[in-house]
Amino acid sequence: MTPWLWIALVSNTIYWTVFFLLLRWRQWSKTGLVVGIVHLLVAALFSVAPIRSAFDPAYPGFRFGLLHFEGTATVLPAAALLVSGLTCAYLSVTRRSGKSLWFIAAFDFFLAANQAISILLSPSDWTMQLGEHLTITGFAGAAVMLTLFALGPFVSGYWSARHAMAN
Repeated sequence: MTPWLWIALVSNTIYWTVFFLLLRWRQWSKTGLVVGIVHLLVAALFSVAPIRSAFDPAYPGFRFGLLHFEGTATVLPAAALLVSGLTCAYLSVTRRSGKSLWFIAAFDFFLAANQAISILLSPSDWTMQLGEHLTITGFAGAAVMLTLFALGPFVSGYWSARHAMAN
């Protein structure tokens, strides 16, 4: 197993442990739980990029929708996406309403727009790649990307905005 897979395994174990500890407060709703799980899965996609781009000179680069970074330029944007995803996951199970949910809505609408625009602008490049080990191309790649990174965040953003306005 490569060191990057170990980093993904260890970091995601920590992220999920914190999430389960937050669930013990019992302040979450069923929808908030789903939103939190989805954000943890999104954060998992970004869990290795900040570290690998800093230490691996052969790092191929980072591309997520319209965002594209090479080498060490990946560190800060990938870290920002990771921290934002984790923050959204944790807020969704600790807050039922209030201003903090606007952060989730803003992040989710950004993800949805970023991915949807990217797919619509470049139909010849419907490729989803997770490291060197998994690549999904063509219509299947577009369907996965639209569902996970456009529709999912849009629905989550709508839920968050609706609950943020309730307070």
